[in-house]
Amino acid sequence: MKKRIGLLLLLILVMAALCSPAYADTGVGIEPGDTMPDFTVSLTDGSTATLSEVLKEKDLVVLNIFASWCPPCEREFPEMEAVYQEKKDQMEIIAVSGDPEDTMEIMTDYKAGHSLSFPMGLAGDALDFLSISAFPTTIFIDKNGKVGMVKIGAFMDRAEFEEKIGHFLAKDYEGDPLEFEKAFNIVPYLLGWVALSALMLVVGRWGILKKAGKKGWHSLIPFFNVYEEYDTVWNGWLGLVAGLCVPLSFIAAISELPGIVATALRILRWGLSIPESLKLAKAFGKGKVFGFLMFLPVFREVGRLILGVGKARYQQL
Repeated sequence: MKKRIGLLLLLILVMAALCSPAYADTGVGIEPGDTMPDFTVSLTDGSTATLSEVLKEKDLVVLNIFASWCPPCEREFPEMEAVYQEKKDQMEIIAVSGDPEDTMEIMTDYKAGHSLSFPMGLAGDALDFLSISAFPTTIFIDKNGKVGMVKIGAFMDRAEFEEKIGHFLAKDYEGDPLEFEKAFNIVPYLLGWVALSALMLVVGRWGILKKAGKKGWHSLIPFFNVYEEYDTVWNGWLGLVAGLCVPLSFIAAISELPGIVATALRILRWGLSIPESLKLAKAFGKGKVFGFLMFLPVFREVGRLILGVGKARYQQL
């Protein structure tokens, strides 16, 4: 049992490592400390902005590459605008859309609709030397034309953005770049957990069914695995109904049916799961606390794995 739990923990650590982003390389095509290639982008007012020309008047250029449909981009702009109003004599923010579907008309409306005063426009072909994989991507270019920092992801508050600006505008700044930053993305971890929980459910149910004298491969068949598991301790048909509540509630949610229908189906599913979890735990000699935990998210998968691979023995109720 201890060896199996150890293997499970090792699997979790491996999956977390695979899901974690790599921080050694920005993947943008430039790194902090590199010289930023000169570029010229078109702006909403009909003019253009050339990096080398802007740096003749400003000590810092913040190049923000975004998209009109990007919620995190929209969230960080008010914070940037607030800092810009205080520091615009020393710095310039140039925000350009990197989405080829965005037009100058869209950018003009976007700038006006969000009350932004710093230059905005389109990246076009001017930034083809960059490899932008996510919006927003922000590049800080110091007074020497060097890349001071690259951040993938939005600045969540003014203080965070202001801190970076302060570093490059400080009187004692000597060209020291900051490390590449990448905003935390929970999606890979969620996908990793879904895959791991599916594996634990299959392995756990396989063991549960085998201990109860059932065919283990039933655990691989959607809905049938729920029916078979319920049938080990309760009325199998109720288990099948509980399993069907999941897709039915999804269908009800995306159809024109009243919202109460999907809610009622989910409540029915939960209502059937509580006694099933308690009885399943009892059938393997576990107490009510263990059974109730198996009803909860995360514990549901872990609990079934413990019953399936542990030394617990099935006893007919």
